Amino acid sequence: MATNLTANPSPQTVMHLLSKITDPDPDFRFMALSDLLTVFNAAKPDFLNHDYNTAARTVDHVARALDDQNGEVQNQAIKCLGPLVKKVTPALVGPMMEKLSSLKLKNSVDNSIPSMAIRAVVEALPRPQPGLVPTKDINEAVSNISKVLIPRLLGRATQAGKELPPLLDSEDPNSDSVDVLIEVVRCFGPMLQSFEIEALHNAVIVVLENDKGGSVVKKRAVVAISMLAHYLSDDVLAAFVKRIVGVLNNSPPNAAIRRLYITVLGSMARSIPYRFGCHLSELAPLVLRALSEEELQAQLEEISEGGGAPLEFNEVREAALVALEAFLSSCPTQMIPFTNEAIYSCIRYLKFDPNYALDEDDEMEDEEEEEDEFDDDDEFEAAGGFDDDDDASWKVRRCAAKGLYTIISTRSSGDLLDSGVLYGTVAPALVKRFGEREENVRLEVLSAMALLVRKTGEGMIPDFSLDNAQGEYPSQPPLTRKRRRQSSVAGTSAFALATTSSNLSGTGLTSPTFEKVPPTGPRAELASLTPEIIKPLTKLLGGKLIPTKQACISLLDDLVCVQRGGLDSYFDQLIEPVAEAIKPSSVASTSASLSSAGGSASATATTLRIAALRLTSDIAKNHSSAVLQPYLSKIVAGVVSVAHDRFYKISGEAIQTAEEVIKAITPPRARLTAQKFKGELQKLYEVVINRATANDADAEVRGKAIHALGTLLARTTGPEGSNLLSDDKRKASFVCLLERLKNETTRLAAVRAIDTAAAMSLHTAQFDPQWIRQVVLELAAQLRKSNRALRGSSIMALKHLILSPATRGTLDTATVQDLVSSLVPVVTNNDAQLLGPGLLVLARLVQEFPDTVMTTQLIHSLCGLVPATAPGTVLDSLLVFVTQAGQAGQGKPLMGAFLQDVGTAGDPSVVGKVIGTLLVASGDSAGVTLDSFVHELSVSGDHVRSSLALAVIGEAGLRLGTNFTIPPTLFLQQFSNEYDKVSVSAAVALGRAGAGNIPVYLPIILQAMQKKGGTQYLLLQSIKEILQQAAISSANIGQFSNPIWEQILAASDTEDNKAVCAECIGRMVIIDPKTYMPKLESLLRNQSPMLRAIAVQALRYTLPDDNEAFDAYLRNSLVNMLKTALSDPEMDIRRHAMSTLTSAANNKPELILVNLNQLMPFVMDETVVKPQLIREVQMGPFKHIIDDGLEVRKAAYETLYALMETAFTRVSIIDLYERIVAGLSDDNDIRALCNLMVSKLVYIDPGETIRRLDSIAVGFRKTLSHKLKDNAVKQEIEKQDEANKSVLRLTLLLGDKLNKSALNTTSGAGAGAGAAATGAAGANQVWTSYWEWVNRDFATQLRSVREETKDVSAFGTA
Repeated sequence: MATNLTANPSPQTVMHLLSKITDPDPDFRFMALSDLLTVFNAAKPDFLNHDYNTAARTVDHVARALDDQNGEVQNQAIKCLGPLVKKVTPALVGPMMEKLSSLKLKNSVDNSIPSMAIRAVVEALPRPQPGLVPTKDINEAVSNISKVLIPRLLGRATQAGKELPPLLDSEDPNSDSVDVLIEVVRCFGPMLQSFEIEALHNAVIVVLENDKGGSVVKKRAVVAISMLAHYLSDDVLAAFVKRIVGVLNNSPPNAAIRRLYITVLGSMARSIPYRFGCHLSELAPLVLRALSEEELQAQLEEISEGGGAPLEFNEVREAALVALEAFLSSCPTQMIPFTNEAIYSCIRYLKFDPNYALDEDDEMEDEEEEEDEFDDDDEFEAAGGFDDDDDASWKVRRCAAKGLYTIISTRSSGDLLDSGVLYGTVAPALVKRFGEREENVRLEVLSAMALLVRKTGEGMIPDFSLDNAQGEYPSQPPLTRKRRRQSSVAGTSAFALATTSSNLSGTGLTSPTFEKVPPTGPRAELASLTPEIIKPLTKLLGGKLIPTKQACISLLDDLVCVQRGGLDSYFDQLIEPVAEAIKPSSVASTSASLSSAGGSASATATTLRIAALRLTSDIAKNHSSAVLQPYLSKIVAGVVSVAHDRFYKISGEAIQTAEEVIKAITPPRARLTAQKFKGELQKLYEVVINRATANDADAEVRGKAIHALGTLLARTTGPEGSNLLSDDKRKASFVCLLERLKNETTRLAAVRAIDTAAAMSLHTAQFDPQWIRQVVLELAAQLRKSNRALRGSSIMALKHLILSPATRGTLDTATVQDLVSSLVPVVTNNDAQLLGPGLLVLARLVQEFPDTVMTTQLIHSLCGLVPATAPGTVLDSLLVFVTQAGQAGQGKPLMGAFLQDVGTAGDPSVVGKVIGTLLVASGDSAGVTLDSFVHELSVSGDHVRSSLALAVIGEAGLRLGTNFTIPPTLFLQQFSNEYDKVSVSAAVALGRAGAGNIPVYLPIILQAMQKKGGTQYLLLQSIKEILQQAAISSANIGQFSNPIWEQILAASDTEDNKAVCAECIGRMVIIDPKTYMPKLESLLRNQSPMLRAIAVQALRYTLPDDNEAFDAYLRNSLVNMLKTALSDPEMDIRRHAMSTLTSAANNKPELILVNLNQLMPFVMDETVVKPQLIREVQMGPFKHIIDDGLEVRKAAYETLYALMETAFTRVSIIDLYERIVAGLSDDNDIRALCNLMVSKLVYIDPGETIRRLDSIAVGFRKTLSHKLKDNAVKQEIEKQDEANKSVLRLTLLLGDKLNKSALNTTSGAGAGAGAAATGAAGANQVWTSYWEWVNRDFATQLRSVREETKDVSAFGTA
């Protein structure tokens, strides 16, 4: 039948179609309903609103079609109901519901049709949206639900006065009616009345407890209860909990009822964790009782007597373990008292296998039996595994493994991992179950063990080289997060350091590093357990099941990464099966069914090969070359075999692995044995060059191959590696890099490869001059591109290439001119990312081409740069450049430009350093002399010009050293008691000049220190400068150290001197830790609170310094000193101690991570508000509340923030969030910090953040509800506005990021009741209420915040 439908259908169109719905031919009826559905979807929303008769007839005909004998017609009628509801007048919706709910089927055999129809209607009704005021249509929909549908569900009289059997019939329960209830609660739960919720809840309980109900009905009833729990009042919820307690306490308990109520508890824990947690103290023991040793032993005795394992026993244990996992994940804080019972319950049932072994505790399997077990396992699994009817105990074991996984994920960091419980109790139990015969269970066990290994390695920092070498690159700075203190000693030696020290951490060329295994703690426990882990894994790797092999390889990879090696003793057992897993032939004969037999859809032959390649790469990266060498042939053969694979992920992973192998078989890691593996290196070279030059290769693969080629070239230079690669192959490689540099798609990879090759090139490397000139011009051209990553990589490649000894003398004048013209905009734009390396490039070029480099444009750009330069790496590079320019004879034009165009325009201390450095480097050719600045000082009355002259003289004194003839009195004459700019500049200049000639200057300074007065502070500034420069240049102050120490302590009694005295003490400890570290420790225990406070501040000043010798002393003392300071009775000292711990977390986290559990109690304690420190002060007619503990509390929260940044994995997330939630209701500054922490935890730990949304909402609501007094001043108003804006900004972030999981607002029509009941839907009722309130009452502010943070919101949504 073909029907011509108009573009704008009318009620007449509907009437025409209704006549065909009753046609005897089912095809006509189906097509009529299809056309009707098309009409409803295309018509205007109100086209039936004003035609009541047509709408009513349409409802009647569609309802009649639901009883059609043809199933397709019935389905089409159900599809029509949703669009029909949206087109008819709301007055018809109630009668429609009543008609559908009372529909009696005569012709259909499918009794679920009426329920499906009702669900379609309910889902189509307008529903309330969080944050929006309900409209009239929504209120009418809720009214129809309350007047018609809920009475029908409960069997009460409807609006029409009819009393019909309830849909939730206790005598004949069915799952379809429960699904209707779930849909009602999902769509309209927030607007239902409390008595309606309670009545529905009671009705579902009756269904749940009815013995006539099938398993499907009861499962849906459990879902319904968890949905209704969101809207139960506290009293009703408490009564229901009491009812459950009574049922579960019955003796002997009914197994079916017991399982159902335990399932309900688990579902409710996931749905309403915030409200449910307070009842766990009485509910958790009931669940744990089902998992107790007594009940297990009773069951085993029954089995031993021949009774068999009843299915009910396994189902109850499975439900209890699932509920226990829900408790542990959703309510971790409330479950802390039950930790041990939970662990032992999971372990008890992890080995519950009554049909296989009756007594697992006797350790009865010897070595041979163990091997037989694995062999039998392979045959058993290949045959398809146990049938559920034969043995369902594997489900119990799987749930037990998941429970242990949850315990590890929620209670490891800073908790059970550090206390030794996980490795002492959980890990051995997991290892013993590696031989589990059921694949599903084995995968869960391996996954739990892998998680424990990863948790052990989180936060670890490597600190020493593994290879027997004295460092690959002696001048390389240590791999560290610590900031370096400012150094302005620039000259030939500094330039030499700048030209040779390259941070190669990004190139991957450094030797493998490995952290020393501590004598105790998680790392030590993992190391001792490793042999027991490896033994069963080697057997499993020889099996046939792909999921198991991939899980084993992933666990081995985690072991390698966490221990930075650690598998060298087991290579003879591991390398061969791993290499076989890489090769394509290893999986060719494996049936596809085997890969899915274990239930792991993600484990395939492809993913197994990728995992094996990744493991091989990590093995090569983290193990010493001497250990790897006997197995390299097998490794190389496996890698080469898959490097040309058509799947880009496999070939890309193979290239990355090849790069790591190249590092392992080339110097400096293989200095003495590299020639033995020349054949393997040639094979890897062929693979890499082929992939790098192949145009048909994937772009990602080509990029990785180009990087590997750069690594290969870097490792084959020098006397030890030059013979490993022939000249023609080296030349071909350089040509390839140049070609790829000119290609847009491979340019960035080629730049980084050239950077790698140039950074490691030695003076013996043979670079073709023509190639160098072409590459330099190409790299210089990239500095003008918009791609920031490309610009940054290009400037670093230029720096390494120009500064390399191998390229000296290869550039011509034309190339240098082009390069300088490209670098001038870099200087002009003052881009900090490019400026430092760019100035170093210019410094090298000015040595060879002084006239070409020192152009008018460059000098003009430098004059604009100097006033804008702040102390730091850019200033250091600038000083290197002016030093080289002065030594090259270009000082006069540069000095003239600085004096004329810069002068007093910039910071006198910075400009003075630049001019002073240039003055000394230029010698007599600068055009001015030191006497000129001395004269300027004597005649100038301008403070700025005097300060600049002093800075120049002081810098010159530092650099001239003993050749500096100006006496200290010149600086002392500028001192005054007012601490003006000239006095402070004179003090700093005196210190810098004194650092250059300590024997002459320091005695005079110490002599002047003995005179009390205002100049003492200035002299302390001079001593601080001397000590700072002495620490940098390792100058000898031994004979003056004791007098300095005594003078500093003597001057510390003045308030103004305390801070600078503390910094001076810290400097002395850095210079001579052997002598002064014990003195600092004794100061921390001094009777004087003032000296203890200074000692704590002095310790803080030492932490940003990067000094490995000092760190060696500090490592043994830092934690004890912090504990002493944090436990000091003086509150101000504890505040300083918190700041010191914050500095340690930011600068030297490796020194505190291991013992952080000793420090965290002090931090957590200081974040608690102490009522005894709060007092009321009368100020005139007003009373003010003063919190003396506020400053310490702020410092403690700052420490928490720092630790969250650097040591998050060592802090208990449960304790951390407790304090964050408390801080959301604290002082304004603390609230701001807590807001920042929550905004980070949204991404770091979204799961725990979702669980805390309700408590977060309470704190947010308190902030937004705060009302200022009418007489509030402007500062208070601004502070409150900023606090509100911060809360709203974070509210939007939480909503955008987490509302899909936290609110019942995203389930579509197709989701159905099942999707609505997954535990997260409708959860977080307090947060939902807060979200609606904010969107309603703060709509204007939210719009403003959305506009300001649209980028952040977009990122959060993504």
